[in-house]
Amino acid sequence: MEQSQELELLNGFEKDSAWFHEHINKLRGEGFTGRFVAIKGSKPIASGEKMDSVIKEIEKIGENPSFIFIEFVHPEGYTLIL
Repeated sequence: MEQSQELELLNGFEKDSAWFHEHINKLRGEGFTGRFVAIKGSKPIASGEKMDSVIKEIEKIGENPSFIFIEFVHPEGYTLIL
């Protein structure tokens, strides 16, 4: 993979991450709470209660899961302690 392709993938991943965090409440309202959601091009392309099912769904549509932003939609008010 060329450097320009890598940068394009990273930029897309960053944009999808930002979109996810800016639209988390919208995703909750659309029924994604408690699910893993895959985002590409600022829209959900797959979701499921288990990561492996989301990965399979991504592969079925011809995408490489390694290059897709996937995050869990926690309920509103949920606090993660790391």
